Amino acid sequence: MTISSASLPAERPSRTDRAHATLFPYALAVLIATAAVHLIIVLANNRITLLTTLPLLVIALGYAVYLMTYGRALGRVRYGRLVAHALTYAIVNTGYLLHAYVLIASASPAIQGDGHLALNAGWFGATFGMAGFWGIGLISHGLAALRERGFEARRA
Repeated sequence: MTISSASLPAERPSRTDRAHATLFPYALAVLIATAAVHLIIVLANNRITLLTTLPLLVIALGYAVYLMTYGRALGRVRYGRLVAHALTYAIVNTGYLLHAYVLIASASPAIQGDGHLALNAGWFGATFGMAGFWGIGLISHGLAALRERGFEARRA
């Protein structure tokens, strides 16, 4: 008597496999949330203010919840946490950089500086400050992940 593979019970995916499978939907959620942030900025006449910056807190909290939920398991996926960090960085910062690009290309007064800066101070911080300082953290994270061969948690 032979046992066919069809008669064997299906193997349940591990927590690590499930965590890996969440990366793409997570990235899509961050992309949609970032688009919503930029819609809010457009509705505020393309001005960076406290009220247009607060939605970033929602993205940051979403990232924190994602890491609390799947972070340990992602640490067992080669470069899992780094990929989540890099995707979040790239999506959020690229959104601001592209938005600023469109405003600069269209000569929008919303982005023009006061004479000392080429960009309005809010846009200057949202584009260069956020990308630069967050980029330092991402580089540090990437170097640490490389030292650990891509695994940021002990593998089970």
